[in-house]
Amino acid sequence: MKYIAVSLATATAVGGLAFVAVPRLLSTESTSTVGSTATVTRAEVEKQVRENYALPLVQERPKAVSCAGGLKARQLDSVECTVTSKDGKKQDILVSVTRVDGSKVSYDYALLAG
Repeated sequence: MKYIAVSLATATAVGGLAFVAVPRLLSTESTSTVGSTATVTRAEVEKQVRENYALPLVQERPKAVSCAGGLKARQLDSVECTVTSKDGKKQDILVSVTRVDGSKVSYDYALLAG
């Protein structure tokens, strides 16, 4: 689902890391189904980010996505990922679980301040 984001920047500290969710012209949320492990695998997170995350202002899918790991099916669990655009520019993002409904895990993205 893509939507126009109308928000102010928000600063938050998660797991000892500070990040700033900056306004984006295009935002996305992904949903994955988890099995008995109750974890969204690293490969699934990277696939969903590649398919659903559009780089701010450019609004194009990234060339590559690399995440530090997967996501546990619990609210506010998060993982850092690096998104590489087609021209080679890199952005660090935080992928965070926004909702868990049975075996469905929804998560969204925020740019990390660097």
